[in-house]
Amino acid sequence: MGYFTGKVAVVTGAASGIGRGTCEALSAEGAIVYAADIEGTELDALVQAAAGAGEIRRVVLDVTKEGDFARLVREVTEEHGQLDLMVNNAGIGVVGDFRRIEVDDMRSAVDVNLWGVVYGTKAAYEVMAAQGHGHIVNIASSAGVMPVPMQTTYAMTKHAVVGLSRSLRLEAAMYGVKVSAVLPGLVRSGFFSAAKVVGEYDYQREMESLPIRPISARGAGEHILAGIRANRELIVFPTSNRLILFLFRHFPGLMIPLLSRATVQSLRRA
Repeated sequence: MGYFTGKVAVVTGAASGIGRGTCEALSAEGAIVYAADIEGTELDALVQAAAGAGEIRRVVLDVTKEGDFARLVREVTEEHGQLDLMVNNAGIGVVGDFRRIEVDDMRSAVDVNLWGVVYGTKAAYEVMAAQGHGHIVNIASSAGVMPVPMQTTYAMTKHAVVGLSRSLRLEAAMYGVKVSAVLPGLVRSGFFSAAKVVGEYDYQREMESLPIRPISARGAGEHILAGIRANRELIVFPTSNRLILFLFRHFPGLMIPLLSRATVQSLRRA
């Protein structure tokens, strides 16, 4: 039996990207996976694709509604008597010149990227603390620990997710609960094309022009599972992203001018 065999897991934003890759990886490892997303049709495609390769159950859920999380966690624990893993992955991008971003767009990003994580964390934590075990995994971003030009709103929400996760990790350890934040690099998904882009800024082209090859969503899921097994506080991948964050942390005098230059260039193209 493997580490995840028989574990009961909930993954939000499960219909695509990192969420889907994580569901597939967990299912392949023998976990019982509740794949939650607001996109029911894409969930059907996930479940159908995974048929025979593991147990994935679809759940239509809106991460901006606290009641949806309460209902899901209640149903899961009533059926299985436990909840072993909560992966709060759902997120949206809002990018472009900050002067042009509407407050409503920022509010939407906060509702999904931050409150969606808070609701999922809170619902899972209460159950896990009572049962004395469990692991909460919150998907953040490199933008959660370093500045990223033209992504100020997104970075704001991801900094908050990292702060929540790292602080709760110390508190939760008293109850046998583990907490990790994930800082992924570039991953092949529909995130870039789905982002809310303000102005003429070509976000997808900017991302695709970077001299870094993105990894697959399934590869991201495998990295996340490895980080869960090792109980890492920060799960960082791939190697290129580890290098970038290492350089930013230890050589900010080198990285900040590069980011500033990138900001100027992006604003000129916006």
